[in-house]
Amino acid sequence: MHNVKGFKRFLVEYSLAILTIVVVALLITQYYFSYQMVLDFVTKKFVYLAKQSSIIVKEKDKQSREVVSILANTPIVNNIQSFEKKDALLKLFVTPMKYNNKIFAIYIAYPDSKYFEVVNIGHSDFIIKMFKAPKEAQWIVVQLFRDNPQQLKATEIAHFYDKDLHYISSLSKTTDYNPYKRPWYKEALDGQGSIVRGSPYMYYRLQKMGITYSMPLPNEKSIIGMDITLDVLSQSLRQLKDSTQTDIYMFEDQQLIASTEPIEEQVDTALMNALRGSSNKLDIYNKDDKTYFFMAIPITSHIKLVFKAEKGRMMQPYMKSIYAEIIVTLLLLLLLIPLIRKLSKGFVQPIEMLMAENEKVKRREFDKVMSIESGIEELNLFSDSLGDMAKSIKLHEEKQEKLLDAFIHLIANMIDAKSPYTGEHCKRVPILTNMIMKEVNESELDTLKEFHIKDKELLKGIEWSSWLHDCGKLIIPNDIIDKATKLETVYNRIHEIRTRFEVVLRDAKITYLTSIIEGESHETAKKEFENTKQQLQSDFEFIAKINMGDTKLSDEDYERLITISNIKLERNFSKYIGISWQEKELLGTIPKEENLPVAEKLLFDGKEHEIPRSQSDFKLYEKENVKMQIPELLYNKGELYNLCIPIGTITKEEKFKIQEHAIHTLKILKELPWSDKLKHIVEDAANHHEHLDGSGYPRSLNEDKLSVPARIMAIADIFEALTATNRPYKKSKTLSQAIAIMVDMVKARNIDSEIFKLFIKNKIYLKYAQGHLKESQIDLENINEAQILKELEGS
Repeated sequence: MHNVKGFKRFLVEYSLAILTIVVVALLITQYYFSYQMVLDFVTKKFVYLAKQSSIIVKEKDKQSREVVSILANTPIVNNIQSFEKKDALLKLFVTPMKYNNKIFAIYIAYPDSKYFEVVNIGHSDFIIKMFKAPKEAQWIVVQLFRDNPQQLKATEIAHFYDKDLHYISSLSKTTDYNPYKRPWYKEALDGQGSIVRGSPYMYYRLQKMGITYSMPLPNEKSIIGMDITLDVLSQSLRQLKDSTQTDIYMFEDQQLIASTEPIEEQVDTALMNALRGSSNKLDIYNKDDKTYFFMAIPITSHIKLVFKAEKGRMMQPYMKSIYAEIIVTLLLLLLLIPLIRKLSKGFVQPIEMLMAENEKVKRREFDKVMSIESGIEELNLFSDSLGDMAKSIKLHEEKQEKLLDAFIHLIANMIDAKSPYTGEHCKRVPILTNMIMKEVNESELDTLKEFHIKDKELLKGIEWSSWLHDCGKLIIPNDIIDKATKLETVYNRIHEIRTRFEVVLRDAKITYLTSIIEGESHETAKKEFENTKQQLQSDFEFIAKINMGDTKLSDEDYERLITISNIKLERNFSKYIGISWQEKELLGTIPKEENLPVAEKLLFDGKEHEIPRSQSDFKLYEKENVKMQIPELLYNKGELYNLCIPIGTITKEEKFKIQEHAIHTLKILKELPWSDKLKHIVEDAANHHEHLDGSGYPRSLNEDKLSVPARIMAIADIFEALTATNRPYKKSKTLSQAIAIMVDMVKARNIDSEIFKLFIKNKIYLKYAQGHLKESQIDLENINEAQILKELEGS
């Protein structure tokens, strides 16, 4: 009786394993929530930075507007005559420019086509070169003179001052610059008296991004403007980056105006691509094997901020905590492993034993399956069930094998029953195959030693393949397999030809009698008739003789056949009525009315004799990689065509049809669900007409592609066919004749040399002959085994 612990004990013993799973699940959960915390932190951080950046933008905008407003309300600025007071305006404008070195220029456009501007040339060497300023110059006062605002050219006078506003020198030139056509001037005029902030643009004279603030002066006659670079915004953003490890980009109307990175550098392409598919929410993108968080946040209707931070840096504080928890958990698990192994042994060991028994079932070693006893009742029940299952499967397989065996024999019997001339072939080839197979299996030859098979299933598979080797013949018409004469189809058409000869002879007799009635000499007419009769009888005997196909036609025979075929007879009845639709298709266009009588040849090849091959045939040959020469027609039943067969009774189309059975054997067997062990049946059965040198059919396979069973079957098939006593197209061979033919086939590398030597040396041919051949065929006196084996040395 089983020592039962029960399943509850099993659950207790393995609770530690479940606990391990729970701990791991908790760690995964911890990681998930930590990651969510990071996402939340990064989002809040980006929002915070957006607010700070928004404050900076608004503060800088406010400061710029205040400078413009203060200057605009200064009396000297509002005085239209202030253009002449350049030193006073210089001191006034320089004051805010010294305080905020990002102010590049302050200027006034007067209504009388004059223009006054103060420029801080310390911003760029390019400005110094452009104005040709002295080395010590810090400030430039630019004055433009025009007769009217539309004048293209203006006179420009540049006055240079040092840092302490001491005058240095002046330069005069002509310029195209027209402030009245600049956007800031037009925007100020349309601004209804308020300060207008222009869109950011690249200052030509600075090669930097900047913004222009402009407004009409209270006198409503002049426009004051101020250019300020956006470096101040980038500096402010960099200060935020230093404290937050976050890259910040400021865009206005899709144009980058400030950044924590150098503004001249191109924005990260991967980031820009990610932004196109983003919806102003926290997202990630990858670049150079790194992952980045990013987020776009609008701060005005035209300005938005883009934030980017490396994911690894953001996760680092949290990952330290997660890694510490993982290490502690792993140490705990390592300490629990010995305990878990000890507790699990009582459960794992019987399972492993059951798995070993299950492997026996998979290998179909049903008799070796044993019952396993363990301390767990459920496993004991499973073991008993496995044993019962093995017995049931074995019984079922035995029944299935018997059924399949009977079915295979049934197919072979159907093939044999199709034709009385091949009635024993499908039974005898397996007998001969098994005889050769037994000797090969016991052979100690180096070339055959590796092929020894002990597996009963594999041996059974080889036997089945020999039974099924000709299963493709099921679709070969009997009239081709059994064709005994050249004119034979489903009947011997020699009778039809004889009838035509009778008609021609009857016509000759009618001509003879008619001649007598018309007064011709009786003796002359009769002599002519007798000559015609004798010639016709001779011609028919000739046709009947060559119809047998047992002698080769000579050139004279071909000429006489053509001469006989040209004999004319009169047809008085339509050949287009009383025929099937297939015959009508073969005849082609059928005349509505036929002018009878019609003179026809005694023997002819007509369209109705040419049976076309279907496209499905060609698709099958291509699919199965058939290398045979494929005739264009399926059949050619032409009378002259068949009688002109040089020797034998079958045409090239009929020969191909007979050989085609190997293709259909391959096709039929491929479609059956063979087990992995028995898949070789398909190739073994279908390859029995292949030759080692690749000259066989249907696929021209060479020795590298031919298995030992296929080679054995080829020898069995050839030997049985040569010695069979019931083939209509040839006489049976004696043993010596059959062996001589097969020796030549070995030399030509058509069949396997080693297996054929074994066939001779172990007298397999004789053992088979004594049970299945006639005594007259067993001519041992003509067989010299030693001479045959010597002749085959080196083959």
